[in-house]
Amino acid sequence: MTTEERALHKVVEKLKTAWNSGDSMAWASLFAEDADFIHILGGHFNGRTEIERGHRMIFDTIYKGSRNKFTVEKVRSVRPDVAIVFVRAHLKWYLNGAEQQIDARPTLVVQKKDNRQWEIVAFQNTLITPGGPTPDVVKKLTDVHPIKGNAPIEKMSKG
Repeated sequence: MTTEERALHKVVEKLKTAWNSGDSMAWASLFAEDADFIHILGGHFNGRTEIERGHRMIFDTIYKGSRNKFTVEKVRSVRPDVAIVFVRAHLKWYLNGAEQQIDARPTLVVQKKDNRQWEIVAFQNTLITPGGPTPDVVKKLTDVHPIKGNAPIEKMSKG
């Protein structure tokens, strides 16, 4: 593993630590100011501020106390300062006291800021369902998830 690959693995490790701590500020700090984030239900957060607010909402609600495990599956260098990181995520969360589990494949596009530090410029999270979309799994998640589709965060937080 190269030094750059190790640094990218460390970014993913920091994401895991921030998630498992429920720390939306630490989570968002790994993203570029103008980053794009597509969440697991297809909604789009524009910029670090929206990414932080959206994650604060889910860390305080549906994913409060959840545990996420991230495994880097592949790092693809596009240029010396740009890479794509393919990740496998396994999330344990609770619905009405019952443990739930979902798997996802986040894909990160990262760039080196000022030739020093890697930051995430795009994040696409895709839910993995057995054998394709399973209506009951998707329905269960969408019924309780506070962030749906492309609804702006302002509308979500007001009910």
